[in-house]
Amino acid sequence: MKMKSRFCLCRGDFNRQFMQVVLVSAIAFLSLLLPYFTAPALAVKDRLFLDLSLEYLGEYHLPTIGDLNALEAGFSAITYDKRRDRFYAVSGNKIYTVRLDFNTDFDAIKLQKVEIESVISLADKDSRNHELETINSKGIALTPQQTVYISGSQVSNERSLPFIREFDLKTGRMLQSLTIPERYIANATQGKEQNKNTQITHDEVAFAALTFNATGTVPTSGEPINLFTATESTLLQDRDLSNSQQGKARLLHYLIGYGTPMLLAEYAYPLDAELEELLSVEGVHFLSLEVQPAAKNGKIYQIVTSGATDTSKVASLKGKIRGVREIKKKLVLDLQELGISLENSPGMTFGSRLPDRTQSLLLVSNDQQETKFLLFRLRSQ
Repeated sequence: MKMKSRFCLCRGDFNRQFMQVVLVSAIAFLSLLLPYFTAPALAVKDRLFLDLSLEYLGEYHLPTIGDLNALEAGFSAITYDKRRDRFYAVSGNKIYTVRLDFNTDFDAIKLQKVEIESVISLADKDSRNHELETINSKGIALTPQQTVYISGSQVSNERSLPFIREFDLKTGRMLQSLTIPERYIANATQGKEQNKNTQITHDEVAFAALTFNATGTVPTSGEPINLFTATESTLLQDRDLSNSQQGKARLLHYLIGYGTPMLLAEYAYPLDAELEELLSVEGVHFLSLEVQPAAKNGKIYQIVTSGATDTSKVASLKGKIRGVREIKKKLVLDLQELGISLENSPGMTFGSRLPDRTQSLLLVSNDQQETKFLLFRLRSQ
C-alpha cells in the first residue's frame, strides 16, 4: 500500500531557520548602533568642550592723554567686580577703577560711556610707591576678599624678574608675593646667548594671563580659590627650535586660602601665538586669548585642562614627549574675520549680564592715541 507523503520539519530545517532569524535580528541591531561607532574620535573630542560662541556688539574709544578721564598709557589687563559693578584695570604701576555704561535697548546693546573714577599707585609692603619704569604689569584678577592679584615683571638691578603679587585695592600696597619655581627666573645678568641652555625665561617672557576659578556668582570671602596663570610665550628650554618662539607655554595652578599659597600643578599649553589672557568659564573650561603682535591678530580659544599631564617635574617640553598630554583647545573666534586688530598687551574679562541675560565679554586694546573697548555677547548652549 502506497503511503501519502507529508511535510516534516526536521531538526536540520529548524536550526537553519532559527539561525537565519538570529542573523537578521543581529544585523538590524548592529545597524542601530553603527552611527555610534563610525565617528568616535570627533564625537569624544567635541564632548570635551562647552558649546560656546561670541557675537560682536561694537566698540568704544577712550583717548590716551593724561587726565583722570583718560590714560597716561593703555590698559594691559582688566577684571570685573560684580558686587560693585565696576572694572579694575592695570597700566604700568597703577590700578584704575572704571565704570562702563551700556545702551540697554534690547535690539541695540552697545557701550555708550567709559569713565575712570579713581586711580592708585602700586606700592611695596612698606607702602613705597613703585616707579613706572620698574613695573610691567600684564595681568589682573579680583579675589572675593576685594584684593587683586597682578602678574608681570619688575626690573631690579638690570634684571627683569617675573612676579605674581596680591595688592590691597584701597591703598595699592602689596600684601604677598607668590613663590615662582626657579625655572622661570634668570640666575644672573648674562646675555640671551649665554643663558640659552639654562632654566630661565627669555627677556620678554612674563606671566600675562591671570584668572581665578569661578566658584559661584558671588564667591564667599575666606573660601579657598584656584588661581591660574601662564607664561606669555615659551621658556627657552621648552622651544621646539632654539631661534623660534614656537613651542608650549606653561600654565600654573595655585591654591590660595589655606595658609601659604601652594603651586598644585603645571600644564603644557600648545601655542599658536603669544598667550595674553585666560578667563575661567566653569570647572576645567577656560577662554584664552592669543595674539600675533606683528599681524595684530587675536584669536579666542576654549581650552580644557581635564586630562592634561602635570608637567611640573618635566624639565623640558621641547617637541613631543611620551606620556605628556597637553591642554586641549578649540577656536571660538578669529578676530581678523571681523576686521578687528589688537594692539599692545590686550586684556579680556567677563562683564555684567546684558539686558537679554546673556553674559558680556570685554576686550581692551590700546595704541599711542587711544584705548579700545570691544564688547561681545557670550552664548552658551
